[in-house]
Amino acid sequence: MDEENNRTTEEGWHTSTNLVATAQCSDQGESYSPLDVPPSCSCCNNWNWLHISYLSIFSTFGVTIRAFMGRFFGGDCDAVAPIDDWLYPLSHKICITASGLTEQYGGALFTDLPANMFGSFIMGLMTGHSSEWPAIPWLRHDHPLQIEDGLHVGLKTALCGTITTFSSWNSQMVLMMDGSANVYIGSQVGAAIFGYIIGLQASVVSYRTGRTLASWFHLKNNPHIFGSAEGRGHDSDVSTEAKSTLKGRHFFNARVLPSFLVAVTFTLYVLGDFYWHIQYYRQLWLACLVAPFGTLLRWKLSTLNGKLKRNNMQWFPTGTFSANFIASIISAAINATLIRSPYVDSLWALNTVKSFSLGFAGSLSTVSTFVKEIVEMGDKNPQFDKKAFLYSHGTMLSCCCIGLAFYCPIARAE
Repeated sequence: MDEENNRTTEEGWHTSTNLVATAQCSDQGESYSPLDVPPSCSCCNNWNWLHISYLSIFSTFGVTIRAFMGRFFGGDCDAVAPIDDWLYPLSHKICITASGLTEQYGGALFTDLPANMFGSFIMGLMTGHSSEWPAIPWLRHDHPLQIEDGLHVGLKTALCGTITTFSSWNSQMVLMMDGSANVYIGSQVGAAIFGYIIGLQASVVSYRTGRTLASWFHLKNNPHIFGSAEGRGHDSDVSTEAKSTLKGRHFFNARVLPSFLVAVTFTLYVLGDFYWHIQYYRQLWLACLVAPFGTLLRWKLSTLNGKLKRNNMQWFPTGTFSANFIASIISAAINATLIRSPYVDSLWALNTVKSFSLGFAGSLSTVSTFVKEIVEMGDKNPQFDKKAFLYSHGTMLSCCCIGLAFYCPIARAE
């Protein structure tokens, strides 16, 4: 009997390993030891409509959350033209963050800091400590959603990746360093440096907090993985009956409900633009249209992670770095253009340019995967190892330099 129970437990571990491998593959930053070459990410190479649908749907959610969190925590405090909608009466009194463009000091607490912290927390909540853990650690190992790998792709790569944004964070620090756009304060190099430090540390702590909560729920819901007597003897595979329920309420929760909510959200944005004549909502529905393209590009770039074999650099997440680097260039150039010509040619052109920065560049870059890779490098390497430090600070330094190189000539052009 003991032999049979042990065999069942081992089979459950293998099943959970397969489930988690799918989820880790779906995430932009593959989970692998920085000392080893990562496995090939087959799901990233497999362009199927289920994954594309999930990525597109959750990109819309992510952009929406990031935009409204930015307004709620400080974006509406320094608005030149107040947005007369349901949020403004409350949000214009909550002035925690600053854009670096007004006479308000405190730009180190940049506009997208709360969104980066929240997205990193969700990423931690979706990440296990071990390959033996289920794909969604806080659910039971035999829950039907554990086999819905499209949902895992959507939650990690799209939702977390688009709630967080490296490009907007970097662009605000570049804008503050340059100082030409702020007629009140000028250059704020010190505040920008602290903005990089605070942004990194706050996101890392948020990720660790989410992963700790996931561990607590996992210990409660899946005790067999920890070798407890309570879990022994359970079949860890997703049962046939459980799989069939995916066609019922779980199918509705995983596929129908997100699609319905996205349709409602997009419709409200269009109504806000054309019926209530609030220009801000034009920027949002345009951003929702271009956000999936940024997410899909980042997803494909993730296949480059671990492919840099020169000088034993397999540990370096080339795909994540490339996504953040490219998005930083796009965002810096757009912000400089808006500073130089704030009204462009028309309201349509202005909102289109802003939506490209908010939607495409914001979704192409990511902080959640960035901090996930940093934490895993630190966990899987000796304490004296330099990989996590070089990757984190090297990314911020290089993106800052390239951002300044594109921003300054455009913003300061005569």
